[in-house]
Amino acid sequence: MKEIETEFPNANVDTGKVVQTISDRFGLPVLRDGLTHVRDIYVDTKSYYLLRHNSSFRFRRKLDNLYAGEGTRLTFKFPLEEHPEILIREELKLKLKVEVHELDEVVKFFSGLTSSFMDEPAFLRLAAEETSKEFDLGAEGEVLNVSYDMVKFRDPGDSSKIHTVNYLEIEDHGIGMEELVKVKDFLEEHYSLSPSTESKYRYGLRVLSLLPPE
Repeated sequence: MKEIETEFPNANVDTGKVVQTISDRFGLPVLRDGLTHVRDIYVDTKSYYLLRHNSSFRFRRKLDNLYAGEGTRLTFKFPLEEHPEILIREELKLKLKVEVHELDEVVKFFSGLTSSFMDEPAFLRLAAEETSKEFDLGAEGEVLNVSYDMVKFRDPGDSSKIHTVNYLEIEDHGIGMEELVKVKDFLEEHYSLSPSTESKYRYGLRVLSLLPPE
């Protein structure tokens, strides 16, 4: 599934007011809202092949989700197009009935694939816990998704290394690129926010001083 979104890291804003302002200014009624709480593990090869190709492989455990309930999901993302302020990626998702204690089996399976195709095993590289407030604005089939993500990044090898950051994100769920850009430009000007095309995977590695040498 093609993913088109803009992310604003370090966005310390009142989400409810932001959503209402967007709704009023662009004539986009709030269709639904919800809360998600997830734990993520990012896996990569010995040489950080995915990171070097602006891609990521994530094991996500949904702890509570007012939209879909609990569950586990594997997600692989890779870039489709380059844009200075918008992330345009392919997002491949697979829902699984996997228990938390079976995470090692998922990593072993992925490591087997990377060893076969790249001659490199894979390892846990980054952990994150994320609580998100989500809103769908617009009309059915022409939706702008707005989320406010409170993310806590952790070093899997050192539980004392933690970094927290808040993200404001807007994503095209049928509203179209043109309208997404209009909302992005408004948020930049009205709230003095700066968009970033750095993935959360890379951001987390960087702030925890886990980035490999170039």
